Amino acid sequence: MAVLTALVGVLLAAASVVLGLLVRGEEPGVDRGLHDAALRLGPGFEHAGAVVSFVLSPGLATIALVSLALRAWLARDVLLVKGAVLLGLCWSTVLARHGYQRVRPVDFPKWSYPSGHVTAVTAVAFTGVVLCGWLARRHLGRAVALAVAAVALTAASRVVLRMHWFTDTVGAVLAVTGVGLVVSLALGLLPPGVGSRGEQH
Repeated sequence: MAVLTALVGVLLAAASVVLGLLVRGEEPGVDRGLHDAALRLGPGFEHAGAVVSFVLSPGLATIALVSLALRAWLARDVLLVKGAVLLGLCWSTVLARHGYQRVRPVDFPKWSYPSGHVTAVTAVAFTGVVLCGWLARRHLGRAVALAVAAVALTAASRVVLRMHWFTDTVGAVLAVTGVGLVVSLALGLLPPGVGSRGEQH
């Protein structure tokens, strides 16, 4: 199980790298098609996208990371320390954009691939699901559904606002999920044990 998890994580992270290298020069048809479709949407969609991007943003990741770190320090909770490390390392995959240097669909002073918003929200979502598996396993299904919905909404909002190409959002999800699996395995967070919480970490 551990070997399979590590393999899947490495393959997902590698897929993000390959995708980034393939799209940094020219936009594939799916990117151009979705970008053109976004241009035809009415102002209502753009307003909704702006609201989603404001709520589900790197600011959310900042709040989550600070909260985890503070709670871990106050409670001396090793599990929360690991959660904070997981979130931070997953979020740090956004720094790869300086290597790809992909230009955005609009004039904006930051590189496009991977999407910063989607990277941040996926990092929070992934960490939340992992911690839910330890702390509230009976709600794990709901946590996964909520995580998927949050990531999908964030990705859609960035495309609707024409701040990112579609593949920017895909690359972000691949990178965070891949790195998240490997880091979670290294930290002993996957899969949760069956003993008491104190015995698990």
